[in-house]
Order: sequence, then structure tokens, then C-alpha cells
Amino acid sequence: MKTMMITPEGLEKLKAELDHLWRVERPDTTQKVSWAASLGDRSENADYHYNKKRLREI
Repeated sequence: MKTMMITPEGLEKLKAELDHLWRVERPDTTQKVSWAASLGDRSENADYHYNKKRLREI
């Protein structure tokens, strides 16, 4: 297996991205899922399915 190296600046950038995903994107997406779920039928609810997928990606 090939070893991948990362610079200290690259590591900080990745940490900042992770922090943004967990503190900003995830709560926002969770709120969108709750809103979409409150609309009723989830089987044909594109907003619900898209945001559930987005949560899995985060």
C-alpha cells in the first residue's frame, strides 16, 4: 500500500472542513430532514430523500 503524506496546512484544512460539516452543515441538514418529514408521505418526498442522503454523506 502506498503511503500518502499530508502537510500541516493540509491537515488544518481538513480539520476545518470536518468542523464545518459537523457544526454547520449537519444541524442544518437535520433540520431540513425534520421539516420534509413533517410534510407527510415520505415515499415520494424528494426533499426528504435528498437530505437523508446528504446526512449519510456527512
